[in-house]
Amino acid sequence: MTSEQTLSACLVSTGEEVLRGEIADGNNRFLATTLGEQGFNIEMMMTAGDRREDLMFVMRTGLQRADYLFISGGLGPTEDDLTAEVAAELAGVERTFDETSWQAILALFAKYKLECGENNRKQAMLPAGATILANPNGTAPGFSCTFELDGATKTIVALPGPPRELQPMVHAFLAERQGDTVAQRDDLFIRFLGLGESTLAEHLEPWTKEWGEVSFRQAFPEMEVKLYRPDPERAASLCNFAETHLGDYLLDYSAQSTAELFTTFMQQGSAKLAFAESCTGGLAAKTVTDVAGSSDYFLGGVVSYANAVKENFLDVAAQTLKDKGAVSEAVARQMAEGALTRFSADISLSFTGVAGPGGGTEEKPVGMVWMAKSSAAGTQSKCLHLILEREHIRLGAVYHGLRWLMEDWLPTYRNSH
Repeated sequence: MTSEQTLSACLVSTGEEVLRGEIADGNNRFLATTLGEQGFNIEMMMTAGDRREDLMFVMRTGLQRADYLFISGGLGPTEDDLTAEVAAELAGVERTFDETSWQAILALFAKYKLECGENNRKQAMLPAGATILANPNGTAPGFSCTFELDGATKTIVALPGPPRELQPMVHAFLAERQGDTVAQRDDLFIRFLGLGESTLAEHLEPWTKEWGEVSFRQAFPEMEVKLYRPDPERAASLCNFAETHLGDYLLDYSAQSTAELFTTFMQQGSAKLAFAESCTGGLAAKTVTDVAGSSDYFLGGVVSYANAVKENFLDVAAQTLKDKGAVSEAVARQMAEGALTRFSADISLSFTGVAGPGGGTEEKPVGMVWMAKSSAAGTQSKCLHLILEREHIRLGAVYHGLRWLMEDWLPTYRNSH
């Protein structure tokens, strides 16, 4: 598929537990992102329970709207798993027993020394003529079937519900239909940190008046601006505007988060990192270690919530704590220097603040966070004043701290990509 070829798709997730909000619908989000990167226009997302009439309605509605219908769930062995049955009816074909799929199901049960029930045979009953999508991680094979509906060519792609089964199946399906090539992403993403949507929109207004509207998406504490398949001149203009007028908030011209960029930043050097955390309660360590590759650079950290821990594990002076208080520039600096020494690190970063909802004063209000970074070149400090709820303050502090460590590197990285 080339970037000039545009296909439309509707997405359907199924299951009573998804419909009732008991399980978050991550499948449609994954599909929208992945298919969008491959040039599909996503027309609609829908969710249906396990009732046959509801499945028929959403599947027919999606097919009337788009070239492709990607549906997740309903491929299991029980009576309420009806995706294959409804797909066959829409395609105007019978369901047939697929021996290859059945043997794969038996082999998976045997691998885990489990007995395969007779009801699992239902999972091998698939629309006649469908292309089978192998499922190495589960018992439910997926399938795709293309047929004429109301005078137009339509394709149903049916996928299992568990993400660990669905996601590799989607990638395999896309690779197969593109001859094992991946279409180049031609959307433009720009990530910002430290601006809300309304403020960012105001800053961008001079550009949008000349070039047209952009799409916004919040991925707190970041904001993402996106242009869908822009021409090169428009894309370059927006990048230049962002660099010139919003450089203090700009992360990168990509969909990478602060944490993902930070791992790239650290892996390009040999420095080792340590944290000293108070109000963030270990969130900085979690944020960096959530990204694969962090073991290349991250040594560890101290969660020094109590003053005694600051003294005993980070060598913060008791007198400084008494005179300045735990939320202070002096304590943040000593925490960073203590972590640098204790871990024999090359870089350290500390956080101490008031995350709320209580504990704030006029002098030190909720949302006030002191950070410090330390290295052989010395120690620097910075004070943040963050808003919203406790978790927003904590996460915002961590992301701002990581960006602070990258601030000299980011412009060079952006200009090299």
